Amino acid sequence: MLNIFKKKNKNAELLRIFDGRTVKYITKRRVDNEGNVNHDIISKTGRIVLIDNEIRIIDGENDIFRQNADDTKYYTLLSGDGITVEGKNKITDIEESYTVYFSYYRK
Repeated sequence: MLNIFKKKNKNAELLRIFDGRTVKYITKRRVDNEGNVNHDIISKTGRIVLIDNEIRIIDGENDIFRQNADDTKYYTLLSGDGITVEGKNKITDIEESYTVYFSYYRK
């Protein structure tokens, strides 16, 4: 029987949208000792990809961020030109937040 009220997996759709996108720049969220929040630009090139259910933010040949998609929070920016990725980075073993701004392209 066809279930018309079945919930769609919006996360899978979002992952498909950003998988393989080239990056205009990447910022890392940083909180200083006084509680001030800064977003530091850490790269002006790169790519964001999904490999074996693992989100990777890549700068050239170096991985900046790696984490399983199920253990990562990710949100699109209201402008639609990027995504924020939060989670425990497998590389540094620290909870981190990155914002990835996509390069413009036509669909």
